[in-house]
Parts: sequence; structure tokens; C-alpha cells
Amino acid sequence: MQNAYAATGICMPSASPNNATQINVDFTKTYPNPSENVAGQTLVNVSAGFWNKPTYVMNCDCDNPPKMQASYIRAVTPLPLAGFDVNGLTGYILNDYLAISSEIWIAGNVKKYVAIPFPEMSNGVSDQFCEWAYDTGATGMLHLYFRRPFIGQQVITPVKLIDIFISSKPNSGNATPAVNVWLSGTVTVPQSCVISPDPITINLGDIMSSKFKTAGAMPDGFTPVKQQITVACQNISEGVKVDLTLSSEPDSKMGDALKTTNNDIAIKIKDGNGNEISPVNGAIPVNMTGLGQQESTGQAEINVYPVNTTGNTPAVGVFNNVTGTIKVEIQ
Repeated sequence: MQNAYAATGICMPSASPNNATQINVDFTKTYPNPSENVAGQTLVNVSAGFWNKPTYVMNCDCDNPPKMQASYIRAVTPLPLAGFDVNGLTGYILNDYLAISSEIWIAGNVKKYVAIPFPEMSNGVSDQFCEWAYDTGATGMLHLYFRRPFIGQQVITPVKLIDIFISSKPNSGNATPAVNVWLSGTVTVPQSCVISPDPITINLGDIMSSKFKTAGAMPDGFTPVKQQITVACQNISEGVKVDLTLSSEPDSKMGDALKTTNNDIAIKIKDGNGNEISPVNGAIPVNMTGLGQQESTGQAEINVYPVNTTGNTPAVGVFNNVTGTIKVEIQ
């Protein structure tokens, strides 16, 4: 009498039966064209050259070893749904700026890319050994979607992209993944901006000390000095906001003004719309043109004037403000 054996159908790595095979896709890419870094932009098969790994050997629990009729494969992703398609496939959120869709190569007799996720399917090989070298998932395609533009670099910390389940018979209920596909890397958008003039030097001219009569006010008859600032940028996408920020030491008696070397005088700055600019990370609006092109330019205006901080007549002599820094902020 022959004993019957009902196999579980589960396939696991031969070298490590209790642990799934790990496939690591290290995706690192630079996109210098600003038209690529735009909300709604899809870049197809960005993983070309990054996702091409060796075969891996699985040992399957078969009904009739040493061979089985076929392999049955399904794949899922733990990533959250994006709610929109990426390259015509179900999209998944990678981070605040990027979403993806993916496909994996099904080997055997299927020999095509299949979008993730997919239900159980046969690889079409009707006569293979229970211990078998697989290509499924070793090669794949990743499609990248820009949810919104960003600056600099997005680091993709290792995240599980796909779980692949393999079994030797259909409907096995296998809940143990045979393969985990992990994604990591960086997406870089190189951008730069230059401010001119550099340095910015503003001469307030000669002012009679007797003109400084009122605390908090500019000298009688003084006209603020207007200064234009030009910003020249490269690779800034449409939808990105460019500002300038001022950082300097505020006056101890008047915190919204810049400190000078004269204890009775501080410097105030307003933008082109008449809004005061704080000496501590004060925003200076920039009117940009050409965003989304390789090169873009912007103009900013500041109006600078001295104020009396104490109500006292200032000491006669040259005064300078403590050095400040203006830098470009890209959001």
C-alpha cells in the first residue's frame, strides 16, 4: 500500500528555508532638466540598469518530487495606494514628493513584465524540478511620478517594494513570501541660484545728526535708498517658490531693525511693496521669470533707511551696520 503525501506547495530559498530571498534595488538618478521636476510628471522605466539581479534558487514542497507541474506566482506591495495611475498602472506613494508603479519580469514560459500587484498565475512551465532557479522579480521596471516639485535631493531609505509568493500548486494559501524586493537610493534635482550684486553695499550718504529727532523715525527729509537685487537660477521648475531671506543682528532696542556701530541709530529695510523686512530670517519677495526653463531670473527690491532708536541726538561720525547675509530660499 502506497502512502499519500499532501504537500503544502510552499516554495522557499534553498540556502535559507526560513527567510525570504532579498532583492535590493539601489536606484540613484539625477534629473538636470527642470521639465522633469514638475508635479504630474511621469518618468518611465527609471530603474533601467539598476534592477537586473541574478537568479535565485527555490526549493518547493511538491506533491510528486523531484518534479512539479508548474510554479504559481503572485505579488503584492505594502506601499499605500496613491489614488491615481502611474504610467497607466496602479500608483503607490513613496514619499511626500514621489509616487511609483512597478512591474516585474515573469520568467518560465510567460516571459513578460507584469504590473504589481497581480493575483496568482502560472509561469507556464509544465515540467520543472522542485528545486529550481528563478528569474521572477530579479528584473523589473520602476516608473516614477512627481507628486510635487522638490529641490536638491530626495533620499529613499530602504523600503519594501514587493512581496513575491511562489508555490508548487494553485490556491495553496501560501502566506509566506519567498522573495522581498527592497528599494533604496536617491533622486537628485541639481539647482543653483546666484545673487548680484555680491556683495551688496548701500551708501546712505551724509546725514546731519540733528536730523535724527524722533525715536523710531528716519531723519527729517531723508529718502530711503532703493537697491535692486538680481537672482539668476538654473534648473528651477515651475511651481517652485523662490525667495530671498535676510539674516543679520537685530538692534537691542529695536528688534525689527538692523544693529549699527552707532548706539542711537539702526537700519530698517522694506521690500518693494512697502513691507518691513525682519533682520532675522526676513523674507524678501522675488519676481521670477522663466521658471521651468534651464535658466530663470528674478528681481527683488529693497529700500533702506536709518532710524533713531533712542530719541537722543546721535554722535557725529561714520556708522556701519553689522554685516548681514542674504540667501536664496527655494521651496
